[in-house]
Order: sequence, then C-alpha cells, then structure tokens
Amino acid sequence: MPAPSGVAGGIGQTTGNFGPGVVPAPTPTAPRVGGGLPVPPGIPVGPPPAFQQQANHKLDPSNPLTSAFAQPQAQRAKSIPPPQPQRIEMDELTVQEARKGARKQGLVAGIVVGVVLGVVGYIIGGAQETNKGRAQSTAHAKSLAGDVNKSRESLKVLADKVEAGRNTLGRDKKFPDGLAKDLSGIVIDFDGTKLAGVRFSGFSTDTTTGLIEYITGVQALNDRKNALVGLLTRLQKPMTEMFASAAANKPPQVTFVVLLNKDGAKNPYAILAPLTKPFELNANIPAEFTATDPTTRSNVTAPKITSLDRPGAAYVVPRSIEAAMPSETAGQVGQLVSQLTHIINDVRGEPVAAAGAEGAVVDSKPGLLERADRLATGLNKVQ
Repeated sequence: MPAPSGVAGGIGQTTGNFGPGVVPAPTPTAPRVGGGLPVPPGIPVGPPPAFQQQANHKLDPSNPLTSAFAQPQAQRAKSIPPPQPQRIEMDELTVQEARKGARKQGLVAGIVVGVVLGVVGYIIGGAQETNKGRAQSTAHAKSLAGDVNKSRESLKVLADKVEAGRNTLGRDKKFPDGLAKDLSGIVIDFDGTKLAGVRFSGFSTDTTTGLIEYITGVQALNDRKNALVGLLTRLQKPMTEMFASAAANKPPQVTFVVLLNKDGAKNPYAILAPLTKPFELNANIPAEFTATDPTTRSNVTAPKITSLDRPGAAYVVPRSIEAAMPSETAGQVGQLVSQLTHIINDVRGEPVAAAGAEGAVVDSKPGLLERADRLATGLNKVQ
C-alpha cells in the first residue's frame, strides 16, 4: 500500500520510528474502525478485494492495519452491503419481436403435434373403419346368400312347371291350359337392386364374378319367361282346337285342289288353289269344286276330273299339304316346345358335346341352379 504523503519511512514500522531529521506531519483525526488504529486518509474502509478472494492469506502482525482486518468474519460480512436488484429496461419493439418469436415457435410446435396426432388418429381410425367395413361386408354376404337360396327355390318350381307343360304339349298332344297362369305367378327375385349399398371388401374374385353372372342369368330368364307367357296366351285357342280335332278322329279337312288345264300349245299344267269352302275327306267327293285362282285372285269353278283328257280339278291329300306347307298353328307348336326346352336348360343346365374328333367328350353347361349353389357357398365363406 502506498505510504501517506510526507511519510519517509514505510508503514511496516512501529509508530515513532521515523528516519533521522524527519518531522512527521500532523495526522488529522481519522475515524477508528472497531476501536482499533485510526485509518489513514485516502484508505478505504474494509479489506481490499484481494483479501476477500484470498481468505487463507496470513496478515503481518507488525502491520498497524492488522487489527482492522482481524475482525470476526461475521462483522466483515455485515460491512459489505448486499447486492441490490437491478431493473432491465427493454423497448416495445424488442418485446413484440420476442412475442412474435414465441408465437411462431408455438405455432410450429402445434402444427407438428397436430400432424403427429392426425397421423396416429388416421391409422387408428383407418383400422377401426377397416374392421367396421369388414363386419358390414360379412353381414351383406350373409344376406345375399339368403336371397340366393330363395331365388333357387323359385327356379326349381319354375323348371318343374315348364317341364310338365312341355310333356303335355309334345307327348300328350294337348295344350297346357294352366301353364301361362302358373308362370305369371312365379317371380325370380334377384336382380341388380340386391347390390345397392353392398360392401365387397371381403368378397373373393370368383364370388364377385359369380354374383354378376347370376344376376345377368336370372334377368334373362325372367325376360324369356314373360315372352313365353304372352306366346301361350296367344296360341291357346288355335292349338286347343287343333288338338281337339285330332283327338276326335274326324276325317281330315280338304283345303286345296289342283286345277288342271292345257296351255295354247296343248301342254297340260296344274294350279294349286285353296278351296273357298273346305270339306271332309270321305267317300262323298263333290262333283265340282270352287276355289280361288292365286294367279288371278278370282274364284273359279271346276268339275271333278274323271279323265286327264279334259280340264277339271282334283283334290290334294291333306297330309301332303301339311308336310310340304305346315300350317301356322302346327309350326307354332314346334316353336313353343323349343322355347320350353330352352328355359329348362337355362335352369337345370344342358350337356354340351365338345367339337372335334369322333367320340367327343360330353360336358355340361351349368344352369342357374348350379350357379346358385356355388354362389351361396362362396358368400357364406366371406369373413
């Protein structure tokens, strides 16, 4: 520490030990610290910072300030004032920038958390939706299987009715009077409306394809059945009369004659003409015939021919007319039998011979009954 002004000796000496010839300057009255030695002017009260940091430093006992620094630790701690709180002033721009940064960080954190929660929710919701959709798909498959079984029963009844009508028409030579009414009351209830709102998540490819094919086949069968009902209604009267006449063993009706004549060169010729009034074929042949000449559209009368030398007319055997030119009613009988057979094959299936060499393998075309069985089995397996 620097010596006070006017002091020639060091402070490290005892009081009064000044050098020779030096008169000490009068020392002003200085405050005393803790009742010890007076503090020289200009010397701060309390230990210097170095002494606070070096607590273990030993003081010189010969130093007059030793007593001042040798005070108890508690008294020295009381002489150091506690730190005062400081106030930090920030302008409004700094506060706004800080707030913006906090909002931006909060927004980014919220977006990240929202995206994570959204992904987790989507996965969980997707799994729940998949399970729910699969349960609905299974329920729809069971419902469709029940509808298929009901339609199969209707198909079987339809096939039995049609087969009975075909036997009556072709084998018994009678018209099936009640067939049209029976077919009108049979409805195969399985169309495209059954697929409304159906979930196909658990359906196999074969089941889905079979479902579409079955609906198409049932719709085609319903259309053919309705056409058959109309045909039966229209043919009922003429066919009934035809079969009744054949069953009565009456003589056949003569409906045509042959007009014989000679042309300008004396060559004989014949014209097939329908009679204006048919007659029964028996021993009583009319002496003359009245027929319509198809070339002139006029009625002509010709005597029964007795010799080929003179013009006249000869009747035509009815069987030859029926064989050469079947009547409309007789031809429609064959068409009706064909339509009935077609419906039976659609329902029950039909054998199909593979085209090719001799001894072709006969395969079967599945009918709607077999398709219904396969479809119901596939629908019941949906899980």
